[in-house]
Amino acid sequence: MNSTLSAAVAHDVKNRLVILEEELAKLAALPLTAEAQAHVSTAKLQSMMLTSKLVEWLTVQRASEGGLRAVPHEEVPELFLDDLHSQALPLGAGRVQIVKESGELPSLWFYDPHLVRLAIDSALHNALRFAKSRIVLGARMEEGRLCFFVHDDGPGVDNEPCLTSTGLGMKLCNEVAQSHKNRGVHGNCTLGDDPRGGAIFELYLP
Repeated sequence: MNSTLSAAVAHDVKNRLVILEEELAKLAALPLTAEAQAHVSTAKLQSMMLTSKLVEWLTVQRASEGGLRAVPHEEVPELFLDDLHSQALPLGAGRVQIVKESGELPSLWFYDPHLVRLAIDSALHNALRFAKSRIVLGARMEEGRLCFFVHDDGPGVDNEPCLTSTGLGMKLCNEVAQSHKNRGVHGNCTLGDDPRGGAIFELYLP
């Protein structure tokens, strides 16, 4: 699909998703039964996930046409993690507890916050599909690299698609990681089983 047609299709789909989210918000404001409210919450979550997948697809398309180019900014990892966590909390919708975990983080680090957020959102949405009751969203330093991670208490990697059944998720995350480079060293990401059980996604930034 050429870039012009891709942009047109994406624009149309995005507009329809915005209308859907607005209608769901109006519906949620009505005096509905608890069961109906639960269905509305589920529909809102699915709409948010579809929007996320659309952004992922557009990003991967851009990467395939010329590669992603990170535009690093001076960021405060702890504040960035706080923001990620606050935006993720509503996604649990009373079903899954989303907690924040961080070790001793540097006061500043250089990375592209937009691209990193895309990768973490992709991993988080995948974790929401499989977590039984808890997701840990965190950051730590490891061997001189900043690592953002998402751990869920689901069945583990053998029973979880690689960050979406379309394969876009892990491809996107790899592109995001590779777009970050410092002194000849590229970032990387991994998805594996955690010793505590469940799956863990890790994004390493040099």
